[in-house]
Amino acid sequence: MRVTRGIAALSLTAVAVLGLSACSDSGEKADKPAAGAEASAPAEEVAEVESDFDLTEDDFVERVTAAAQAAGTVTMDMTTTGSGVTQTASGVIRYTDGAQDLAMTMEVPGTGTIDFKMVGGIVYMQMPELTGDKYLQIDPADTSNPLSQSFAGMEGQFDPTGTLAGLADAVKSFEKVGEPQEVGGALAQEYRVVIDSSALSDPAVAEELAAAGTSLPPELTYSYWIDADDQMRRVTTEVAGVGTDVTFSGWGEPVDITAPTADQIADMSSLGF
Repeated sequence: MRVTRGIAALSLTAVAVLGLSACSDSGEKADKPAAGAEASAPAEEVAEVESDFDLTEDDFVERVTAAAQAAGTVTMDMTTTGSGVTQTASGVIRYTDGAQDLAMTMEVPGTGTIDFKMVGGIVYMQMPELTGDKYLQIDPADTSNPLSQSFAGMEGQFDPTGTLAGLADAVKSFEKVGEPQEVGGALAQEYRVVIDSSALSDPAVAEELAAAGTSLPPELTYSYWIDADDQMRRVTTEVAGVGTDVTFSGWGEPVDITAPTADQIADMSSLGF
């Protein structure tokens, strides 16, 4: 079913882009303040900084998480490539009281355009070939609905800087790579992080990947580019033969994330749910 393929695509996206955040279901805010909470520099200007780009394995998660929460919002653009197929996605995230709201559009081969929103913990998904101009409304907490269970645990998985309980046990290596380089108008330092994929605490992701005919390798390697304000600018990885490149911009800028109105919600029963 197209919905199943769409869910699998979302699950793979969550792991590919945000694999570290999938290591934990923690929603706590980091205690350490960000190195700077100002909005990022315009793309046409490279920020002048005096940072030592001194993140370590011990403080990487806390500082990057704190910077994201201090900024409050971010825009992300993603390209994934594998088996000769390219998939793109773009969206915005808003951090609110330790939780995240999300609005994202994905182009999924074989499925078409998916408009995905998560607002207040409720999932809204529009797939024109199936729902027309309407949205499925899905409560991941509804244990009576099998479709809802496909999204159980997904809240927070699209947070690129989720606080990680037990990160020390998951990280197999942490390395500062080369010198800072320009990424999206700011100088950013690359850090390469290798994690043990068995540390993923949310079985829902693994189940959806299995439904898509794939699974996670024993190790996941991520390259993160972090700017002088501890804000994530780029992340690259390869998962299950799919290369992913995500850029982050517009930290702290206004975003529009709203739930569909009542007349935009599809009748689930008419779709067989």
